[in-house]
Amino acid sequence: MTAPPVGALGEGVSPDALRVNILAADGSCVSAPVLVNSQVHGDVLIKVMNDVQLNTDSGLEPTLFDYKESIRTHYKRVQEYNSLPAEDVLLTDRYTDLLIVQNHRQQKEREVEISFRGASFFSAREAYQSTTVDQFFSPDDRGDVPRAVILQGHSGHGKSFTVQKIMLDWASGNLYQDRFELILHLRCKELNQVSGKRCVVDLVSCSQKYTPLISQKLKDSPQKVLLLIDGFDELQFPMDEISDSPVKDLLTPAPVEATLSALLKGSILLDCFLLVSTRPTAADTLSKLLKGPQRSTEILGFSESGVQEYFQRFCQDQQVAEKAFSSVKANETLFTSCSIPVICWIVCTVFWEQLKENAEMAEPETTTSIFVDFVSTLLEHHCQHLSQPVPTLLRSLGQLAERGMLEQRVLFEKESVESKISDLASVPFLCKFLLKKKVRKKEMFSFMHLSFQEFFTALYYTFDQNEEKVEELLKSFQGDEMKSHLLPVIQFLFGLSNREVMQDLEHLKLPSPSSIRRQLEEWMLGLIKGNSDSKKADMTLFILHCLYELHEGKPCEDNHKETPFVCRAMEAWGEINFDSIPLTRTDCWVLLYCLQCCPTIRSLELNNCNMTADKLRMLQPALSRCEELGFGMQDLSDVDVGDLISALGEGKILHRLYAFHSSLSEESVQQIFSALYRQKSVGRVGLTVKTITLTTAERLLQFYRNTQIGDFVGVGLPEEAGQAESLCSVLVLRKVKNYFGLLIGHFAGPAAESSGLKLILLFSAEMSSATLSRILQAFHPLRRPAENSPEYDECVDALMAHLSSLPDLMEVTLSTGCLTEIWANRILTLIHTCPQLREVQFGAAIFDGSRDGESGLLLEEGIRSLKEARTRPGCKVTLHGKRCSKPADPCTRLRDRELSCNNVSIVGMKTSPVRDVEDTTDHQVTCAGHEASATQREHRDSEKDQDPLQFFASHFE
Repeated sequence: MTAPPVGALGEGVSPDALRVNILAADGSCVSAPVLVNSQVHGDVLIKVMNDVQLNTDSGLEPTLFDYKESIRTHYKRVQEYNSLPAEDVLLTDRYTDLLIVQNHRQQKEREVEISFRGASFFSAREAYQSTTVDQFFSPDDRGDVPRAVILQGHSGHGKSFTVQKIMLDWASGNLYQDRFELILHLRCKELNQVSGKRCVVDLVSCSQKYTPLISQKLKDSPQKVLLLIDGFDELQFPMDEISDSPVKDLLTPAPVEATLSALLKGSILLDCFLLVSTRPTAADTLSKLLKGPQRSTEILGFSESGVQEYFQRFCQDQQVAEKAFSSVKANETLFTSCSIPVICWIVCTVFWEQLKENAEMAEPETTTSIFVDFVSTLLEHHCQHLSQPVPTLLRSLGQLAERGMLEQRVLFEKESVESKISDLASVPFLCKFLLKKKVRKKEMFSFMHLSFQEFFTALYYTFDQNEEKVEELLKSFQGDEMKSHLLPVIQFLFGLSNREVMQDLEHLKLPSPSSIRRQLEEWMLGLIKGNSDSKKADMTLFILHCLYELHEGKPCEDNHKETPFVCRAMEAWGEINFDSIPLTRTDCWVLLYCLQCCPTIRSLELNNCNMTADKLRMLQPALSRCEELGFGMQDLSDVDVGDLISALGEGKILHRLYAFHSSLSEESVQQIFSALYRQKSVGRVGLTVKTITLTTAERLLQFYRNTQIGDFVGVGLPEEAGQAESLCSVLVLRKVKNYFGLLIGHFAGPAAESSGLKLILLFSAEMSSATLSRILQAFHPLRRPAENSPEYDECVDALMAHLSSLPDLMEVTLSTGCLTEIWANRILTLIHTCPQLREVQFGAAIFDGSRDGESGLLLEEGIRSLKEARTRPGCKVTLHGKRCSKPADPCTRLRDRELSCNNVSIVGMKTSPVRDVEDTTDHQVTCAGHEASATQREHRDSEKDQDPLQFFASHFE
């Protein structure tokens, strides 16, 4: 739009009356008039955007644009708890969306949420229907628009941050642009300092500069105004006692509480909208004051993705943020607590400070120290007007927490809480909520989470050095009735005995638990030395975490000083054995710290513990202290092999080395074998490789011959790998006393093509390279043809004929999908042509390399063929699989195996004639009355535990 020339306005226009307004719609352009040889009197106002005004008269009053600009300037930065003078951060660099809900949660939902930890905790919250700030004033299901919204949340959950972000977003044009022309912000903490009488306009004006603008907006369009009142619970005057407000209009002076009451009740500015933040302890009082219709919302803190986003915002470095987040996520208690924004800030701050000292890795803080920092922060910044001393308050909270722990409950009735704590409204550590009980409402309380209840219980035990209570607590872990729900309390007690934490407690004027520490040390040494329960993997992890919470710094190397307790405890232990206990990154940090506190560890077993290359690198500095070692790796790449070899060192007794779900090249396999040659002895080795060739087989056999191998060495393909070029899916060489064992297998392909084939052979003499090569070459063609095709049968017959020519063959185990008459005849031929053969086992199973491989089907035609035939005396035949229970018309196809008429069975055929049959149906798959042979045990294990990750262990342990 281009303005007309001034001359076009016509002759005789009074200069004083001249005012040129040039307006453009949003998104349009404005060209200002060119005033040439003209004299203009009055104001020239050019409006370019909704709120942007360029004024030639500097004496005009501030505009709405000016007000928004001042809001943007004032609200875009925040000071953090540890900010130095004039030090701040951008709000947008910190603010992360919070989980806000509208629904009132039921008692069971609250109990579950409070008790869950880690991923389960965050998953439980995903079921809640969340809302966002921009939806606060949207119509409800009945079409009603709320005039007042309550935003409740516990201390440190981000209420004030959210209010500040609303102000900034509105002023920046990103929120409520069509709904509110003006948003005003009142801080209740500041209202407490206002004395005398104030009118509404004075109370809501941020400065005298904008009083005229605000007054005009409140008069002309109150329905376009939003009042943000932050921290209702912090008001020091009793709002609920004001029955009738003297405030009648915007300019009537009155006491602050009366003016605020009039605003909340709608006695004035009825059309104005309200958003009031408060702790839940004051939400009920607030709701009774507010005009309606109302909407109640609650900030629950961060979701799991919110925690991750906050770490990224705080660290501003993707790699650092991911490292910090993964470390915290591994600690379930700490990860759960990070849903509370203030704890998330504390954790990030501590991590960042450590990272500045060591750029490679930051050692996690103890959980107890983080909780103590949280308590200190809330007491300093969210607990301004306590009616009782801090030690008295913390003691009362501890008594309440202990009673809940002993009774195993997380919700408390108001009466029981009030008997301990006098001023509930001022206590930031408890959560209040309302529950419907038939025809009435009931107030209930809880700690923010079960972990805080555990912490305050431990803190209570430190008061008065109450050794009797601690002794009673420690005794609860002796005998059969172990009270495992109290284990976190003991762990917090160890953390409170940390010397640095004790200094923090003294800062809070709390007693130092020095005598309790001696009590804990004696108990721990007794547990390690005399209790077999300490050898269990889960208790082992608990003990290590307790020692880490004690955290005495680096191991003492000065012989003139007293040996730290952690060193004495580790020396008394000697060996650590984890079995099928997944270790998180935090667990690995704990283990590393404890291992470094001991000169030598006789034995360390890390079997099936989710050990990755990253965790291996974490533990590597301490693995050299282990005389005996055994561990299983997963997701190992060729790049990681160097770290594995460094961790192994040399001269160790290596019980086991597994590398599953990996994809190692032949070169990497050779490097690993070279490192294994340098050990004193090797028990078991299982590696997942890219392909199995004759070179691979030759290296396995060479290693088997030239090493003090205690059990087996094997390689296998990952389940998802392309296997066309590989000789087989799995190849294992095993020692069984003085015998030589060989396992080879093809994993099943698509169901229409193959059910897989596994073959276990036991020889009376060691196998030559030529014999192994011929067996593999005969086995390899079975991968290509579809099962039950003529080509497949021809390949199987060729393989069986080759096995019949092996003179030292003693035992054979076959596993494939179905026992047919053809397979029965193959078994009989093998028995008759192998003079030393003493046992044959046939397992009907889908051999797909997974833990949940399905059982196959024993067809009656195959069983009948074996029963009616004659076998060589002294050779036992055992069949495993599903067998049809129908007396007539039994199942005849593999795809019928899932029918209910099929039961897991064992059919044992002991000697000639084969009519001497032992036939059982047993879902446990056991042979009653007979000692299981090595291959029987192997087969049972394979049936229950076929998985590439545990393949070798499950087949041979």
